[in-house]
Amino acid sequence: MSDHTLIEVKNLKSPKGTFLLGHLPQFNTYNKHQVLERWVDECGELFKIHFVGKEFVVSANPDFNNKMLRLRPEGFKRFSKIDEILKEMGVDGVFNAEGATWKRQRKPTAEALSVKNIKAFYPVILDKTKVILEKFKNYAQQKTIVDVQKEFMAFTIDITTEIAFGHKLDTINNKSNSFQKHLEVIFPMINTRVTAPIPIWRYFKREKDKILDASLKAIEKVIYEFIDDAKKRIAENPKLREQPSNFLEALLVENEDVNFTDKEIYGNVFTILLAGEDTTSNSLSWAMYYLAQHPEIVAKVRAEAKDIYTEDTPNMYEHIDQLKYANAVAQEAMRLKPTTPQLYLESNEDVIIDNLFIPKGTSIILQNKVAQTDEAYFSNPDSFVPERWMVNGCPMHKNHVPNVMRAFGGGARYCPGMHLAKTEMIILISTLCKHFDFKLEVKPEQIREQFEFTMYPENLKVAFIPVN
Repeated sequence: MSDHTLIEVKNLKSPKGTFLLGHLPQFNTYNKHQVLERWVDECGELFKIHFVGKEFVVSANPDFNNKMLRLRPEGFKRFSKIDEILKEMGVDGVFNAEGATWKRQRKPTAEALSVKNIKAFYPVILDKTKVILEKFKNYAQQKTIVDVQKEFMAFTIDITTEIAFGHKLDTINNKSNSFQKHLEVIFPMINTRVTAPIPIWRYFKREKDKILDASLKAIEKVIYEFIDDAKKRIAENPKLREQPSNFLEALLVENEDVNFTDKEIYGNVFTILLAGEDTTSNSLSWAMYYLAQHPEIVAKVRAEAKDIYTEDTPNMYEHIDQLKYANAVAQEAMRLKPTTPQLYLESNEDVIIDNLFIPKGTSIILQNKVAQTDEAYFSNPDSFVPERWMVNGCPMHKNHVPNVMRAFGGGARYCPGMHLAKTEMIILISTLCKHFDFKLEVKPEQIREQFEFTMYPENLKVAFIPVN
């Protein structure tokens, strides 16, 4: 868009669709993110689609997308249906808040997940790492083929619930827990409702809707009990003001200047559960997908681990910054297989970006994967090369534009849990590579990208082989 002629949304290209349903039949699939990628090939970086008359602008241009993200929260907000569905479920936290409400919630939430607090939470991450390491050692001895996506989900669930409010689960060791069973009901239903063209549940409650309502009530009851308990602990133990033992305590300490309602505190605790499980576990799973195909990279992670810590695990928080190659592996996995390959926005006002006139109320899908695997931004873009993230990495990788990465969003509304997620990934990648080699038990092409609330590898089966 080099000249200054304004372009209207109605004049954008559009992929082939049906007369009434538009592009919904093609998009309403397990791999909707890949459908968007195909449409980028067909129509270019900027186009429009519609679902039963509801129009969306789609952008795969990283510069255009960055401009939109920088205009949040004033110019753009999260797609309003996400907020609508979450509020309907009783969730009103920083994830779905907008405008003044978001500004009020952002600082205390970010402070509660600050580097200082993540350092205080590190013993929880370390403990769960040791637990899952022992489990994988047993699997290796018994030559058990591991469904790693399921195992990493248990790992992040146990960390997230304990860091969120001090609730100790042992999902890693398959200990059944009603709290977790309720979460397993709720999270997929959020995705189902956000993408549903007709809100049937508002007119007729099916069995799955009744089960969801029961799970929401049960989770709400438990979290409100945790809020009351945390308030009492802080009142009785002033030391917790300086060093809170979990996110809820940290949020309550930060809250003294903000005066959140208990409902807002509940919404933010629920948000950390929602954001802290799928994205991190799925990124870990994709890292394992590549590590199992690259033994030479596993060997480099192992050499780094042996050089930095002598114990089974990186027992000091300071080790995390030193594990630069393990971090590079995590970054490269997130580049090639982003678990949130698209973001959904809506314009709060009339906006002009790069000659495109975007009227107030326009729905927008930011497609982020295409740029992350484009030769213009990363040399050899389809190859798994962690060295590209290392200072003075391999000189053949001349193109390296990390700011097109959108794993944690962008602009003022980047994900406040970024540091926590990276810490979990680095510690586990380093620990597992120190102790095991990995072998894919299915062909790479049999592992499918599946999109639900986030994108994960379906059918990822791996054998763990112990090393000395």
